[in-house]
Amino acid sequence: MPINIGRNKEEQERINILTDFMGEHITSEIVYTLWDKGFFVKPASIHHHGQYDGALFDHSYEVAKALVELTQKLGLSWELERSPYIVGMFHDLCKLDNYKKSDGDEAWEYNNATLLPGHGEKSVIFAQQLLKLTEEEIYCIRWHMGAFDSKDNWNSYGRACTMYPNVLFTHTADMLAARIKGV
Repeated sequence: MPINIGRNKEEQERINILTDFMGEHITSEIVYTLWDKGFFVKPASIHHHGQYDGALFDHSYEVAKALVELTQKLGLSWELERSPYIVGMFHDLCKLDNYKKSDGDEAWEYNNATLLPGHGEKSVIFAQQLLKLTEEEIYCIRWHMGAFDSKDNWNSYGRACTMYPNVLFTHTADMLAARIKGV
């Protein structure tokens, strides 16, 4: 499904990578929505991993690849075949409105005018606007931060891992991308 909407070569390459990687697990409507919201050009962070243009996509892609690889190598079982792709690619959608370009500058800055706070919950809300998630996908996205979430939530995170073991593997894939691959 070739979709030629990139504003430059790098953005178009990311769009092509997404559509090739996701295949039947993504629609052109979702790609256009992600493009419109800056998924292919925004940073993953401005103070941690992925502090460069396009890193939100690059990080998400690395998480999705790691989840697919963990699924294949460890024989993980998902409710839907699409789930490691969806969870990996959409786990950080909360960042779509977290960063904006500084006035008159090319640098990114934190957007203090977001309407929804949060991280995991916000990513679930944004992902649900793109497609209907399974309960397993919801919990994997919600709890992808693992113990980096508030200490008050650790018991809920533990229960989510018990109910859906892929929650733990989602966090592992996120750490592989952020801490090992550095994106």
